Amino acid sequence: MINASYLAAEYKRLGYDKYYAWDKFIIDRALKPEMNAKEFYAIFESVTAAKEPAKNKPDIIATHFDNLLNINCQIITRENGVSEIIWENGHTGSYPPCNPPEVGRYILLDSNKAI
Repeated sequence: MINASYLAAEYKRLGYDKYYAWDKFIIDRALKPEMNAKEFYAIFESVTAAKEPAKNKPDIIATHFDNLLNINCQIITRENGVSEIIWENGHTGSYPPCNPPEVGRYILLDSNKAI
């Protein structure tokens, strides 16, 4: 079972007020919390917000800027015509040859030319 203090710190990190955090705590405890609201509020008030979890950024060599998402990405076009994309935030995707990206969505970083 996850420690109540840990959950309270997570709720604070997410910006919950103490009342919403208590409701969430009850749900997370499958409607059987081990304490009452007064005890939980005391814990909630005593903890600091948890730190944002580390984001695993992929090792990419950014080749393009995605105008829609406002983020750099790497586009690799395979021999079969499929364009594979890895964004800085770790998301991945692809375009098949029959459905290329929208014109102007991706700007080539070294020439500022849209594809």
